[in-house]
Amino acid sequence: MEPIIPVIELNRERPDTDRIPWHRAPAPDGSMFGCALARKLDAFGPLTEQDRSALTGLTVYTRPVGRHVVLVEQDCAADHALIVFAGFAGRHKRRASGRRQILAYLIPGDLCDRGALHGYPLDHAIETLSHCRIARVPRAAYLDLIENHPGIAFALQRARLAEEATGREWIANIGIRSGVERAAHLLCELLERLGSIGQASDGRFDLPLTQADLAEALGLSSVHMNRVLQTLRRDGMIALQGRHLRILAPRRLRQLAEFEASYL
Repeated sequence: MEPIIPVIELNRERPDTDRIPWHRAPAPDGSMFGCALARKLDAFGPLTEQDRSALTGLTVYTRPVGRHVVLVEQDCAADHALIVFAGFAGRHKRRASGRRQILAYLIPGDLCDRGALHGYPLDHAIETLSHCRIARVPRAAYLDLIENHPGIAFALQRARLAEEATGREWIANIGIRSGVERAAHLLCELLERLGSIGQASDGRFDLPLTQADLAEALGLSSVHMNRVLQTLRRDGMIALQGRHLRILAPRRLRQLAEFEASYL
């Protein structure tokens, strides 16, 4: 069977570059990277020009991070907020055997501030799934941001509610939908999320994920995931070329998944 998305085995040995300390450094074209964060938050609460400028300023904390780099280990308490400015990352739980379940995809504009706000240890790990640009914002700088920009603080609260609703939808997706329906629902969700930050148009978006990354989010084996994608392609619902996906029949895909975007 012709594979649609190649399976990439993860290299469990972390190269030395994964351990480079985080530091403040100028980010190239900060407005470009800050745009996704501002567009996402603006959808949850109107932002002022001062708010937008403050969000763009967070790009001084960014650096490029390679694929499959652990950003926060499970059971570790971070003293910073993590923001994805480019690429895909994910939250996951891993068993001693090495098997993992991806709990959420983090796309540009997504943020994890639990460490910055409370210092509680995470009950899951956060890892990059593609090449990314990640900001690690120190607690003091992050608290200063939300204290001096109530519009940002309000939008972040509403964004957390949407994240919680998305988590519940993922549980339902795995529990009550078939493999094809699960994949259809996930692709509809990604189209909505990426479209809201200006990174999807005409049903097209970059999908820098492996077959294993998709399978581990949907509770499927890699073989089953491949068959599911083949089915969606054969039925004329999607097309894949490299890491670029196009949804050819969005209405049919939504109907198949019984997708409603109101939870986002």
